[in-house]
Amino acid sequence: MKIHFIFILLLFSGIALYSQTGNIGIDNPSPGSKLTVNGSFAATYRQVSTSETVGINDYYVAYNGGTNGTLTLPAAINGSGNFIGRTYHFKNTGTATLSIITSGAELIDNQSGAGISSVDVPAGYYAFFISKGTTTGTTWELILLSSSDNLPAAASTYAFSTVSTTTRQTLPATTGPYIGSEITYPQGTVLNTGNALNTSTGRFTAPTNGYYMFYGSTQFDNSLVSGTPTFNFTVLYLIKNFSTTPNNVLVQSFQPNPGSLVGVNVSCITYLNAGETVSMAGVAAVSSGNVYQVVVSSLYGYKIAN
Repeated sequence: MKIHFIFILLLFSGIALYSQTGNIGIDNPSPGSKLTVNGSFAATYRQVSTSETVGINDYYVAYNGGTNGTLTLPAAINGSGNFIGRTYHFKNTGTATLSIITSGAELIDNQSGAGISSVDVPAGYYAFFISKGTTTGTTWELILLSSSDNLPAAASTYAFSTVSTTTRQTLPATTGPYIGSEITYPQGTVLNTGNALNTSTGRFTAPTNGYYMFYGSTQFDNSLVSGTPTFNFTVLYLIKNFSTTPNNVLVQSFQPNPGSLVGVNVSCITYLNAGETVSMAGVAAVSSGNVYQVVVSSLYGYKIAN
């Protein structure tokens, strides 16, 4: 009945409806697909500012909230009414973070090999989802997550941080080359998406499994230490899971007898499981006294791949 009514409306509006070999064409006498429309197409546009569940009649939802919010994808349907192939478009037009989450124990396939229960859509970003038609496991697939800006925004689905400080840090000196103290960044971060880097401990925590790239640098500088002791040696490390057993040294730079001032840098790419950390640490032996200082320290961390 509804189809007949639509057909009558099309006739009265002057739009021609054609049928050929099981295909339907609107203003197209030779439809090559199941539905061919020779003209514009419109679907539901809706704007929200608070958390809610996405409706069955939704198509494009714009979130303009000023605080973090969530939009919950509808629960999968088994059997009659299954919406395999249904698509949803989301745009974060607000200033906070929008999270697209699944219903219950359902998951989103993001091509990582393991489903996830939510996808964060930063301000200015767009996300496109499609239903896989399944009712358990990965019931949705993330097709696209991108920024609508001309250039990528600082925020990213991949954790990113870069920090630098000119504050001097005084550390205990040693008589042997072993993992010493973590370098911290009391002046704060320049960029820190997802709060992956804790500036008070100096640790970058991986939010998800994947490959991460790190670059760190500091200046061993005893020019303001009493007596200006020289260094017998300095070592700068990148360490995975500092203060656990065992500590995993990812890379180190050893400098023998560098005087009282030396700049050092280290870099590496490593695989981290979610929750594992990487921090930069230094150790040094000095000609006199029992302390040394580092200054102008920086650490850069970025997830590059799953």
